[in-house]
Amino acid sequence: MPLRMLVLSLTGNCNLACRYCYASGQDRRMMTWETARHAIDLAAEGKDPFILQFSGGEPLLALPLLRRIADYIHTNRIRARMDLQTNGTLMTKETAVFLRSARIGIGVSLDGRPPVHDALRPYPDGRGSSADVVAGIQRLGQRGIEIGLTCVVTADNVGALPGIIEMAYYLGNVRRIGFDLLRPQGRGAAVAPARPKDMAQAMAQVFVLCRKLERLTGRHISIAQAEQAACLAHRTDDGFSHCHAMNGTGVHIDAAGQIYACSSFVGDARFLLGDVEHGIHSQRQKELAREMQDQMTFCRTCTDFAGCGGACYARWAEQRDAAPSGTECVLKRAAMTAAVHFRYKQCEEIHE
Repeated sequence: MPLRMLVLSLTGNCNLACRYCYASGQDRRMMTWETARHAIDLAAEGKDPFILQFSGGEPLLALPLLRRIADYIHTNRIRARMDLQTNGTLMTKETAVFLRSARIGIGVSLDGRPPVHDALRPYPDGRGSSADVVAGIQRLGQRGIEIGLTCVVTADNVGALPGIIEMAYYLGNVRRIGFDLLRPQGRGAAVAPARPKDMAQAMAQVFVLCRKLERLTGRHISIAQAEQAACLAHRTDDGFSHCHAMNGTGVHIDAAGQIYACSSFVGDARFLLGDVEHGIHSQRQKELAREMQDQMTFCRTCTDFAGCGGACYARWAEQRDAAPSGTECVLKRAAMTAAVHFRYKQCEEIHE
């Protein structure tokens, strides 16, 4: 089966010390050009379009490598849509110009208004990072670049989620916001997750505020989970099609060139699928996808499965409860309801 998602961890190093970082224990080395080229060639060999996502650590610490990869993609007319997930603190004017010219989509992590964000995403010396993040987003906006925001939801900021919506409208160049629930790996194992009832209240406030600000400004900002729900409402299959790992169509490659089914399991040999020199062990990939789906059969019995697509295996695997996270179910049900009332587009196809 051809790859539809390739995630490259350009470096395990990061300039922040986020309290909940699931990747805090990973190798901090920098990916070499040869490793990156092998990985891209591996995904491109089927000639089908795919998403190429740059992650880390903080991928902008590997900016020279990112530039070389983008040039390789364009020079060889590889059918990849490039996306970057960054903490935003290293966004200079020159970097913004490059990202725009290279046609790289940008997602920035922002966990709330400055006091909330600074408590969760500080520098190693304890200083808050929000001022630098906002400055980076504004530099992108000054060059006409729209972005997505990613907010990691924990017990500490769930009550302040409407602040993300207000920040997005204030910044002016945000087109989408996604809520990423806490992953209980790395430093995240010591952070309390949001409770279902708190998540339900927060999402109700979020969608009310979205409607209000859209009426006032005439500008629509999408919630990623509602977009996904709108997409799933039109699907014809009944599997976990929203998850590339569980569907066997995506991989994460770390800085050393090791291939894993999911970024949450880097370093876990149970989820190792090969390396960039020898390729993906396709049979193991199929087996692992089936194993993950089989362990999540409780999702298939839920009446909301068709519109939800199922829970995140990585979050469930660490808990080993008999059911998925109640918080995740609340988030997705709120998104499904919102998808009916909002003007969400159907799934965007991968484009060249």
